[in-house]
Amino acid sequence: MHQSGAGDSLWIGIGSFRCTPAGASGALCKKERSMRTKSWAFAITVCILILPPKTFAWDHPGHMTTAAIAFAEIEKARPDLIDKIGLLLIKHPSPAPFWVATVGAKGKERTRRMFLEASRWPDDAKFTHDDKPTWHTARWSILADDAPPESRALIESRKDRPVGNALEALALNAGMLANPESQPFERALALSWVMHIMGDLHQPLHVSDLVSKDFPNGNAAGALAYVWDPLADSAMPLHILWDSNTRRSTELEDVDGYADEIMEMFPRSSLPELSPFKGAESFSEWALESHQVAKDWAYDLDTVPDPDLSSDSDRVIANMARYILEGISHVETAPAVPDEYWEKLQQVVPRRMALAGYRIADIILAAADELDMERALSEKIISEMPRMN
Repeated sequence: MHQSGAGDSLWIGIGSFRCTPAGASGALCKKERSMRTKSWAFAITVCILILPPKTFAWDHPGHMTTAAIAFAEIEKARPDLIDKIGLLLIKHPSPAPFWVATVGAKGKERTRRMFLEASRWPDDAKFTHDDKPTWHTARWSILADDAPPESRALIESRKDRPVGNALEALALNAGMLANPESQPFERALALSWVMHIMGDLHQPLHVSDLVSKDFPNGNAAGALAYVWDPLADSAMPLHILWDSNTRRSTELEDVDGYADEIMEMFPRSSLPELSPFKGAESFSEWALESHQVAKDWAYDLDTVPDPDLSSDSDRVIANMARYILEGISHVETAPAVPDEYWEKLQQVVPRRMALAGYRIADIILAAADELDMERALSEKIISEMPRMN
């Protein structure tokens, strides 16, 4: 049904052209529609990725759950790291959310709450100087059978490069985390981004766009395609269906319950995909795992395009922002999610979350081992240097 290729588009000139009933050529109108759709595809993706969701989950509950899994794994493997992580996160350059998250907590629980906050902090940092919208995705396109020839040519020209800089950002921040010359505030910031990007890359719609007749420039990681929410009487973007699934609470007790449930469903021993961390080369492998899920079946259901796609672009973006912020959908009807699809989602999503949590722990443990080795070698060199009389 689908083919894979590279991704989406740049946000360029929203509303730069206007087609009028008279005096406008078909080519110009076609150019306007293409540019407008490109603009929406990027802008809506940004809305989905950086606006604070009201209840939706691979943003806050999902990231916090993967962090809770990682924390449990780190504590089991290297309990001596817990205090060090706590001291490191105190140095985070944006400390306010961490103080709020740790009110009333002490000792290990204080560190754990900071660790969970660190995983969601890149979403909390929206519209600040720390905001990095392109770091949340690495989207390879999936070509539907009815994708226009122009779309196919555009995707072919990208030579299988994904859109978004999540892979490069993950390599940068993982390197910063393990670099003995990094300052504590740099390492704390890198830890936040490593945890967050790892969660994003394990969500199949963060690494894919469907390109079709309805979405010639991509469906904005599923953000422009609507289905009916199985848990609420409302239409919702397909992207948020994958983000939210059934885990929609940020209460610590609920997040801990999600993590315990997922680790019981998918212990390390049950996941053949888990293999020793190989450094940055592992990142693209993990992202392509997620992309394969998207390619195989994530888009194999009926959806309805945003009904305002032919309207002013500002209206489309405002509608999406209102849905994310207030949970109010402007889409009145949308296809129901098939029972089989929903049931499969409930198996695949926690599996991806388990993999993300275990792998986050592996990256942090590898960084700690590298820093310990560097420190030990440096101390040995210093001890063996000739002493000055």
